[in-house]
Amino acid sequence: MAEIVSTGTEYLFYEVTELRGTVEDIVSVGVYYTTDPLEIPEVGDFTTVTLVDGISNPEDPLAEAGKIDIVALIGSRQEADLAIPVAGDYQEWVLITTADEDIIRRPSVLTVK
Repeated sequence: MAEIVSTGTEYLFYEVTELRGTVEDIVSVGVYYTTDPLEIPEVGDFTTVTLVDGISNPEDPLAEAGKIDIVALIGSRQEADLAIPVAGDYQEWVLITTADEDIIRRPSVLTVK
């Protein structure tokens, strides 16, 4: 379980571990957060974020060498991908879109204090 402070801003990383094909097959990635544990988001609900390829591009400042991550900047700064200003436990959802699939997974819970 990840934790962030509602008035802060930080990067959240979601490692892509099961990948059919190559990273070049990924068209886009996204994240979605909800306090409702029963809500399952639709593809259109996701906020598009960054895919960081630490295998092909380990010099990327956000990359961890040898890993592929979905990276979202969450918080109060203007450049953030999205803000989560209310404290609570949020179901984290990630989306990986390829030419043939929309893969939706729920990796964990994010606690905002």
